[in-house]
Amino acid sequence: MATAEEVIAEARSWVGTPYHHQAMLKGIGADCVGLIRGVSTNCGGPFDPLLWKRFENYSRTPNPRRMLEGMATFLVPVAKGDELQLADVLHLQWRGDMPMHLAFYATQDGRPTIIHALAAARRVCEHGFEPPWPGRVHAVWRLPIVAG
Repeated sequence: MATAEEVIAEARSWVGTPYHHQAMLKGIGADCVGLIRGVSTNCGGPFDPLLWKRFENYSRTPNPRRMLEGMATFLVPVAKGDELQLADVLHLQWRGDMPMHLAFYATQDGRPTIIHALAAARRVCEHGFEPPWPGRVHAVWRLPIVAG
């Protein structure tokens, strides 16, 4: 088990990692899925390589149904309306309101932030969780390794 603080510290250690589709190597390259997988794996998490084979080779525009299937395999759903917790995985709406992006929920100096691999920024970044980001949350998931 890892604490939420340990997960966020690991996620922050990825900030600056270049954006690279389907990668999950800290300092080398990651996309939004790779960041969640890499951080979870580095914290002792659930991304079993044999199970992951069912979900690899996804396109640059992920299939939202397939993403949900993958998240249900590795993560724990959070009930709608429950308060966000540190290290929660946010499933965010993107193009055309389709949910196809992932980010960690964090806080910094008392304000909410998100940590994610953002293609537009060409890197893993952390920034304020302020509009329009909160309105893009489609679902919330938790890593099963985070101690409650």
